[in-house]
Amino acid sequence: MKEVLNQLSNIKLSSELRRGLEKESLRVTPEGYISEKPHFESLGSALTHPSITTDYSEALLEFVTPIYNDPREMLKYLEELHLFTLKQMGDELLWANSMPCLLKKEESIPIANYGSSNVGKMKTTYRKGLKARYGSAMQAISGIHFNFSLTDQFFEEFQKVRENKENFQTFKSARYMNATRNIHRFSWLIPFLFGSSPAICRSFLNKAPEDYNLQEFDDKGTLYFEGATSLRLSNLGYTNSSQNKIKVCYNEIESYAKGLREAITTSEPLYEKIGLEEAGDYKQLNTNILQIENEYYSGVRPKRVTQSGESPTNALLSRGVEYIELRSVDVNAFSPIGIDLEQVLFLDVFLVFCLLKDHDGLCPERTKRFRENQELVARYGRKENLVLFDGKEEISATEWAKISFAEFLEVAAKLDAETGKSEYTEAVEKFSKTIKDTSGLYSERILTEMQNSGKCFFSSTLSRSHKTAEKLRASELSKDAEEKLVQQALASHQKQKEIEASDKTDFTTFLNEYFKQNIEA
Repeated sequence: MKEVLNQLSNIKLSSELRRGLEKESLRVTPEGYISEKPHFESLGSALTHPSITTDYSEALLEFVTPIYNDPREMLKYLEELHLFTLKQMGDELLWANSMPCLLKKEESIPIANYGSSNVGKMKTTYRKGLKARYGSAMQAISGIHFNFSLTDQFFEEFQKVRENKENFQTFKSARYMNATRNIHRFSWLIPFLFGSSPAICRSFLNKAPEDYNLQEFDDKGTLYFEGATSLRLSNLGYTNSSQNKIKVCYNEIESYAKGLREAITTSEPLYEKIGLEEAGDYKQLNTNILQIENEYYSGVRPKRVTQSGESPTNALLSRGVEYIELRSVDVNAFSPIGIDLEQVLFLDVFLVFCLLKDHDGLCPERTKRFRENQELVARYGRKENLVLFDGKEEISATEWAKISFAEFLEVAAKLDAETGKSEYTEAVEKFSKTIKDTSGLYSERILTEMQNSGKCFFSSTLSRSHKTAEKLRASELSKDAEEKLVQQALASHQKQKEIEASDKTDFTTFLNEYFKQNIEA
């Protein structure tokens, strides 16, 4: 890593960094039930609002920040979204953990509604398909997506340093795809360091705990694995074994898009049984392995902002990779807004490292082994003597982490030298201490608090959710910030009306036209 950083000595990386956040938050009642109320009108249209929308459910809010160079400004904006939203929510709370508790049956979780336009119907129908295929419980899990990029100016300079003669966008996309391969390789570090869901409610399961080999943490319905860090990222969480047949290759854009397109255009007998329509109402978008690209569960996605009606793979193939979406970050239970500055600084370092460090091809077998690493760490990451696969051989997780952190510190040192501060190094050093002393990990702190208080996962998280809401509601939202969000909400409702009025075709024709672009000539 030192060699490549020396090559970049004249490039100020810290000035070229860009990042944004998508943070999901589940609305619950004061008693901890998942809210059955629709998305609050005062928050704007979930279809068109740029910063406040919904994910799977009406109750699953999603806060989206713009792209920032300054991480503090990004976190400030995320906090403003929380403050504004809580003002509109009455006595409802934002659940302070990635893993929900299902005090009622799954059927009570309301699917998100995006209005009567074709694009709105498509979004809602997609979610109906998710419910039919995987159930609502998994879709109520929340997390944080970290969107990372570097400016074109950086890539232009980096291309010169590498003496690369390819087309600029080809080079840029190749470096982003290189980063995705490294993220897969080092993906286990994210649940280890940031995992904040080490236990779950018995109510979340649709099978007996022994079917998952889960242990009882207490006699009040809390289940866990000894050493667990992030059950959200385990096979209990936001994953699905039926997608194992999908062969997605991260070696280049073309192979990545090909794997997804094959899944989107290949019928799946299991989903054929669900059926496509009933009494003229769509149950799912199609009966294929994937309805659309977003259904593929992966810890990282290479992405490009799509144009109206354009599929994600078409956008990538026509204009290349624009940024990387890291999807494996749990909601931090110890931060009122779900993530803090030290995490952001570490992720900057981690993702710069992944982009700069050369990685050879990622074959299906390696990808499978790296996913197994993540599963092991999600379930047992805090256990001693854990052994993982580093791409060539098995290695102690502790030793691998030490080797990795040595290189992270080199990246952090460059960023700090540029800014004249020491915050990047301090953040990396803070998290490096948890390799030996796991008591500082969010996952272990949650379990320790539960044990000391005698509260189960549900009671502990509900209590934390109340405290977080009280703290945020006690904070002041500036008049300018509030007025801007009020105007955005009003404008989003108007934009939704315009979209609904502009539709020229029926929904079936709209879907057929959309999916035509995924059929290769």
